[in-house]
Amino acid sequence: MARKGENIYKRKDGRWEGRYIKGRKANGLIHYGYVYGQTYTEVKKKLTIKKATMFSAQDQSEQFYGSLNNWLDYWLEKIISTKVKPGTFDSYKSKLDCHVRPLIGEIRLSDLTVEHINKFIENTQKKISINSLHSVFRVLKTSLRYAQKLHFVKSSVYENVELPKGKKPKIATISQFEHKLLIREAKRSSNGLAMLMSLETGMRIGEIAGLKWEDIDFENRVLSIKRTLQRVKTYTESSDKTQIIEEKPKSENSERVIPLSSDLLEQLLSKKELSKSAYVVSKTQGFTEPRTIRYQFKRLLQKVKLADYSFHALRHSFATRCLEKGVNIAVISSLLGHASTKMTLDIYTNSNLTEERIAVEAVAAI
Repeated sequence: MARKGENIYKRKDGRWEGRYIKGRKANGLIHYGYVYGQTYTEVKKKLTIKKATMFSAQDQSEQFYGSLNNWLDYWLEKIISTKVKPGTFDSYKSKLDCHVRPLIGEIRLSDLTVEHINKFIENTQKKISINSLHSVFRVLKTSLRYAQKLHFVKSSVYENVELPKGKKPKIATISQFEHKLLIREAKRSSNGLAMLMSLETGMRIGEIAGLKWEDIDFENRVLSIKRTLQRVKTYTESSDKTQIIEEKPKSENSERVIPLSSDLLEQLLSKKELSKSAYVVSKTQGFTEPRTIRYQFKRLLQKVKLADYSFHALRHSFATRCLEKGVNIAVISSLLGHASTKMTLDIYTNSNLTEERIAVEAVAAI
């Protein structure tokens, strides 16, 4: 029986067969091609690739006869999967699967118009934030730009689209009192080391989960960010499954060296004496994944009756405390692993009401 809309069939000999439009004959009739495989997934991949490079005998040029969904399958599988990290691939695919495919995925790629894209934007902005919409559209636009290079679509399909203006996201700022409270409770907790590390170094949760003892130079009191852990989908026939992957940090700037305070160094030394794992944050011989660390943080917040902050707020708290102490923005940017000081300024400008109040009072006192 064929899978609906895919022209993929289970043969009597046990193999799977996929049919695609190979081109058109001189009389205009469709010329079909076929691919075979032992599994449905194998045939679907072959079919996707074939649909991306079909040749028309009528006008002697490459054309794409498939839908936008067919194109996205090809772009993700043959182009993006070989160029980006698994975590980035997972993010791209999730955005397309959740938001693009349900609304415009069945439209034939060659028939796609600005009106289709505008309608997609109009409907999607009712469901997600403007900033999230911009993020989704960037992925769609990147895929269409590659299609345009192959002359499958015109650039006007995506270049003439206007998105609603996004708002600068507000940074969840932990107060100095809350900061001190969290440090105190994290030191008391058996699961508090990850929170301490983020509050005192600004490390991301995946960087903390991926940190190994070999990355810490106790003599020189520094640690090196060399890897990150995160959970991504496996994208097999059991597409609901996920797995933890270890990969390089977010960017080249994220691979950095961070000095350790005396207090944090003491906490790490105490932990190392009891550790049986190669990973710093762990109770067993393995690692503690980011999802578990988030859960542990939520439990700590509930214990001390604080607001429901995200774990990432600890990183922001570290940066905010640095700003309050007058630390040079270039130093903060380096510690956080940002690509530039502009990025740091864009995130943290106007995020600290305390500093703004001091500035106003200082001017008023002149």
